[in-house]
Amino acid sequence: MKTIYIDSNYPRPVLKILEDVHNLQKLKYYEIKCWDDNDITEKDLKNAIFLVVDYQKKGISIPIIKQAEEGYKTIVCRIREDKIDRFEFMMTVLRVWPQIIQNSNSSNCLYSFRYGGKKLNRQM
Repeated sequence: MKTIYIDSNYPRPVLKILEDVHNLQKLKYYEIKCWDDNDITEKDLKNAIFLVVDYQKKGISIPIIKQAEEGYKTIVCRIREDKIDRFEFMMTVLRVWPQIIQNSNSSNCLYSFRYGGKKLNRQM
């Protein structure tokens, strides 16, 4: 089973909806967890996907790039606005969610999508 760890910067209602969607699975292929609530072991890393939020105006921040270089499969939501609408944020995540699941079996890499966007972009 793969675990999708979601950054604590994601609004709680988004996390709750994603958990509810994945609780509908007959066979559990994915588990959704809040990143702050868990200690992650080396063994867990090979089946983990990390969803993070990046507020950097240009490019992706260095800590996130380093995280991907260390082998963490990372998917970044790039937000450039100062204020976000929770509904639009949720709709953005739901639009790219099938792509996130589809790419979950790829090797360790870095993907990003922008707030309001419709597709994942491979970064590394």
